[in-house]
Amino acid sequence: MTDEVNVFKKFALTCIFLMFAIPSAAAELKVTFINPGFSDDNPTGNFWLNVTAFMQAAAEDLNIDLSVMYANRNHIDMKKMVDKALSRDDHYLVLVDEKSVVAQALLSSQKTHDKIIFLLNAPTKQEQIRLRSKGFGILGNIVPDNFQAGRLLIQQLDSLVLRSKKNPVVNSLALLGETATEAARQREQGLLSHSNRSYNLKLQQRIDANWSQQEAYRITKGLLKRFPETKLIWAANDAMAKGAAEAATKLSIRQQIRIGGVNWDKDHHKVLDASVGGHVTLGAFTLVKIADHFNDPANIIGDNELPIFKVYNNKYEPLYKAIHSKTLDKIDFRYFSITHTSPTPKPFTLDNMTALVK
Repeated sequence: MTDEVNVFKKFALTCIFLMFAIPSAAAELKVTFINPGFSDDNPTGNFWLNVTAFMQAAAEDLNIDLSVMYANRNHIDMKKMVDKALSRDDHYLVLVDEKSVVAQALLSSQKTHDKIIFLLNAPTKQEQIRLRSKGFGILGNIVPDNFQAGRLLIQQLDSLVLRSKKNPVVNSLALLGETATEAARQREQGLLSHSNRSYNLKLQQRIDANWSQQEAYRITKGLLKRFPETKLIWAANDAMAKGAAEAATKLSIRQQIRIGGVNWDKDHHKVLDASVGGHVTLGAFTLVKIADHFNDPANIIGDNELPIFKVYNNKYEPLYKAIHSKTLDKIDFRYFSITHTSPTPKPFTLDNMTALVK
């Protein structure tokens, strides 16, 4: 009987040891992402839906329990979601700070969180200092180089314009998005860095179109009546570029104008002359960085401004098709993780992702 008791005690102690030695299912990495965009198709394009799709594919590979909340472009709802997310027991929060809405929501909240990462749009340095002093753990920012996007797009469009010797001037229009956002401002600066140095490139008008295809159509239709000699239209996203193309078609002058945008939206190549994209992938990169940090806090996340953008061409067709056919599971995002790859992970680039899709 005594032997049986001893055996039972040893068994019980072994079970207790294993409970602490082996991570439980409850310890699975949990992440909440508050998506500022719409949860379905909308006039600003499917960019934010595709950001989520990349994150879901990465979460599957990296064994992350990902929760996504959609603010549907409603800043009041966004603030409520931030407050709700701060009450959750998730390990990490991924937030997008457009027009400082999220930063102000955090600063006015009575709650804090020790692991926050900003994706695509981040608070100012001063705001981040205030957030840290209030007790928030800001682990880093993962944002694209939007200056690069604006510059690449205008360079590509400029190269496509056929110039005559008699009149080499390229009359141009620019649809800026919503200039209250840092992304729109930086893309505009990229545009100006090229246009201000191009003697024959004449920027006739720069105007906000709020990322919207319908608004861009209305605005461009009016502008083209004022400036019928326009040869180039630069737009800060593909939705606005499509609206501009529709307006030019309506006025029967589409063939004389080179039009392009940013995002690699679905079917952009059928209606636009150029599209610059790649930043849609950065949600996946964020989860890779989070997984590595969760495994070892020495893998810091830090501030990352990534020159991720590329002008779309046939080389990126496999990745483009994976995005728009919702087959991103073809990419194994563990290849980009320090934790899951030996000896070193692949650099997080569009070329490497495209190679993994093939």
